[in-house]
Amino acid sequence: MTTSIDSQWLLDALSDAAETLAQAIERIESDPRRAAGVLEHEIPELYAKLNFAVNTASIGPAAIDEVDHDELVAWPAAMPFKQRKRAQADCRSGDEDSPEQS
Repeated sequence: MTTSIDSQWLLDALSDAAETLAQAIERIESDPRRAAGVLEHEIPELYAKLNFAVNTASIGPAAIDEVDHDELVAWPAAMPFKQRKRAQADCRSGDEDSPEQS
């Protein structure tokens, strides 16, 4: 990412995500039996908030009015993890050029 970042907006968005993570940790610490619920509820919420932070970092608050909600919380297209699936698939199919095989 080489675009300009609205650092205050990013900080605010990441702080919101940090609160969700803290709540998830607290729930598990207070009752380990809640782990499945945390995986089902808080972790998807955390991912959505982190995705939101990345997807709106260069636009700032205007993103809320300019970008579709589903796009705001979707996995960021520029994130490298998306390409890893292809590399793993290439590795499983025997692709000699896959970086996973080196």
